[in-house]
Amino acid sequence: MKFTILGTPQPKQSARFRTVKAGDRTFVKSYQKKSVVENERNIAFDIKSKLPTGFKPYDGPLKVTMLFVFPPLTSWPKRMKNDFDTGATIYKATKPDLDNISKPTLDAMQGVVFMNDSQIVEMHCTKIFGPVPMIEIEVKPLEG
Repeated sequence: MKFTILGTPQPKQSARFRTVKAGDRTFVKSYQKKSVVENERNIAFDIKSKLPTGFKPYDGPLKVTMLFVFPPLTSWPKRMKNDFDTGATIYKATKPDLDNISKPTLDAMQGVVFMNDSQIVEMHCTKIFGPVPMIEIEVKPLEG
């Protein structure tokens, strides 16, 4: 099963913490920024809209392949811009890292495409620059 989600990939940042007072007690509460929650919600909605009618989430071992496409940088030197314009693959070897960039996508697919992300036994991720920012996802069930 393949999905394409248009838009610049956004990383999932670490949870934030704040101190909350409730009566005479004080405790620490964790939360995610609103933009992080909305990004994950939008990804889930986009994926749900592309699933076939009656789709049941996978419940066995899975292989996931993800391609993260980022917009070209305006600060590139002419040589890189020329390479990009001629169709050369330019890898994004800067932040965000693959772990944080794949988290919101995997979390959004949990319960929708697969039951739990622990089912993923093989994963391949790539970050590149391209003319159309997007995330391409392929999920394949594995035998066994």
